[in-house]
Amino acid sequence: MKKEQEMLELTKNEQDYLKAIYMLENKTSENFLPVQVNTLAKKLMVSSPSATEMIKRLAKKDYVDYLPYRGVNLSAEGRRQARFIIKSHRVWETFLVEKLSFLNEEVHAEAENLEHASSPKLVEQLYAFLDYPERDPHGSVIPPESFWSSQVNEISLNRAISGKNYYVSHIGLAAQTYFEKIETIPPHFIKVVEELEDHSIIVKSEETNCFLIPHFIGGDILLLERN
Repeated sequence: MKKEQEMLELTKNEQDYLKAIYMLENKTSENFLPVQVNTLAKKLMVSSPSATEMIKRLAKKDYVDYLPYRGVNLSAEGRRQARFIIKSHRVWETFLVEKLSFLNEEVHAEAENLEHASSPKLVEQLYAFLDYPERDPHGSVIPPESFWSSQVNEISLNRAISGKNYYVSHIGLAAQTYFEKIETIPPHFIKVVEELEDHSIIVKSEETNCFLIPHFIGGDILLLERN
């Protein structure tokens, strides 16, 4: 209940910042690289001083870790909050298209408003009502974990277990660049086939056949175990 209340107490602006940081955050070698304040300000279309002020406010609430001149990272709770907001947005988009016959291009603005006004209970019950969809109408993966729990069970690909199936919950900038370089569509679901001696990993996705992911890229890909 305390975690639910914390989500409801965040302002719309605070939620937007957490979501933006999450989308920009880049994870390599088990450590998130800081998001630069100027980059965050540009994404949110605000001034750098305004972004710095909000970051300091979120740091006081323990949602982010801020190092002046280096950038900002989400704390574990900040990441959880951000993933809830993203789930809320994508579940609402799915509901509007599937149940109310909205067009794909119409739902983003509506979902932006609804995501901020929704409790974890509402989002999870709506998610169940829709029969636990894996993707929103735009093809983005809907975070499958329940936000009635305070635990986040994400692991990096480097820590995944051979033979298990996973949702790909986050692909950082380095991994995105790598997939573009090898001309491969970033996977949404994978099975870990084998870890090689150099710690690179062979995976199989539903979109492509088996392919190799180097160890330094594996830390930039976050997974959730798939039943």
